Amino acid sequence: MGKPSKILLIILSCLAIISALSVYYTHLLPTSKIRTKTLATYQHIGTYNYIAKLKPNLIYQNKTTLTPREGTLYTAIVEYINLTFTYAFICNPKPKDVKIEIYMTIQVESPGRWIRKLEKSEAEEMLYLSGSINWTMRMNPMKIKQFVEAIDEEIYGTTRSATYNLRIKPKIHLTANLTTQTIDDTFTPELTVIFKTDAEKGNYIAIENLNQKKQDSITETEEIPLIQVQNQRIIAYIATALTTIALIASALKYIITKPVQSPTKNVKNLTKPYEELIAKTQKSPDMKMTIEVETLEDLVKIAEILAKPILHSIEGEKHKEHIFYIIDDDIKYVTKLKLE
Repeated sequence: MGKPSKILLIILSCLAIISALSVYYTHLLPTSKIRTKTLATYQHIGTYNYIAKLKPNLIYQNKTTLTPREGTLYTAIVEYINLTFTYAFICNPKPKDVKIEIYMTIQVESPGRWIRKLEKSEAEEMLYLSGSINWTMRMNPMKIKQFVEAIDEEIYGTTRSATYNLRIKPKIHLTANLTTQTIDDTFTPELTVIFKTDAEKGNYIAIENLNQKKQDSITETEEIPLIQVQNQRIIAYIATALTTIALIASALKYIITKPVQSPTKNVKNLTKPYEELIAKTQKSPDMKMTIEVETLEDLVKIAEILAKPILHSIEGEKHKEHIFYIIDDDIKYVTKLKLE
């Protein structure tokens, strides 16, 4: 058993390394994936609209009303503004047991200076709010201006706010039942009515962002095991176990049956440093006293001390035995090496 055994050990070692790396690699792979399923999509839609009632005027040729995109709402000619809000909820698939609640907050503010939440009685006096989810509000710009001026005078004396806002903040809370889940969501389509003073336009009222939407969905996640990855791991475990067992068995067999180098080469290498001290003989003579020395190096030391040569003979037919010895009178110092 020579070179073929070494080649087999190398091959098994490579296979063991590859299988171990495959175990590491398969553990880097996810064993499952997350799949998201959309159960429902829904949308809140809040639509504001207004009709401004105008005082007799020249700029609009005595036109009595203005709607969005028909012109600028100049404060001096606006008598009141009817503001409406319409809410719609669209859901696919259609839900059951839909419940809607609305909470209204109205604030007047001077940006960067002060903000004031209106009490119910104050809101009714200035805005004339009616309705619940779909509601109508009649804004009286003059009363809002008087309210702002009263606060400015209280805080700043004669200084007046050049710009002030009416912030309308409906909060719509909706719940609806689907087959497996419930929609529980809030929609806050805030509208800001700006009373502004501009060098070019003068005093006017701006109402923007009349159409507001909110989209969302109800989803369900599912964890799906990746069977192929689990199978790859099992195969990697088995391959690693088999190659490791085969490698251990082959290594043990190689160690037990490891071939011995040829006697000639071993003896030559062993005796080369001491060639001048060793002389070959046919047979080692029998002596009255024989002292066995453990190693050839020890025998060399004795030879140097006694100033005697080392004699070398080979005995035996099948299993040759190399005998190195020194004869000193009736004493023989000997060491034996059994080499096949």
